[in-house]
Amino acid sequence: PTWVIHTSSLVEWLVAMGLAWRYADAVAQPRWRGVTWGMLPLHTSGIVACTYHLFYNAPAIAWCVTLQAAMTCVGNTTLALACLRLALASGWTWQAGADEAAAAWAALLASARGESPSEGGAAS
Repeated sequence: PTWVIHTSSLVEWLVAMGLAWRYADAVAQPRWRGVTWGMLPLHTSGIVACTYHLFYNAPAIAWCVTLQAAMTCVGNTTLALACLRLALASGWTWQAGADEAAAAWAALLASARGESPSEGGAAS
């Protein structure tokens, strides 16, 4: 069962990358291709992890753990930057993000107190 999950995760990641690439054409927004490129190091991380497990975590290839961690870090960074580029190209601004975050926090806090968002003074 573990191998089924690992393998299906790698396949799902490739499908998601392909869909993002095709979506770029569908919406005429090439920044979506950047999302695909940003996902590539994370997919590589998964392949490295599966390779390490394929060889039963052999000490001779323990460097795979370091490589996998590095690719995860690089991938998180590249995907975040690709999504930021996409958001900025779509008209998102830092101020809009700050306003949305403030409203979300206000609604969350109001919910935790058992109030409706309007009672808690959340921005609308």
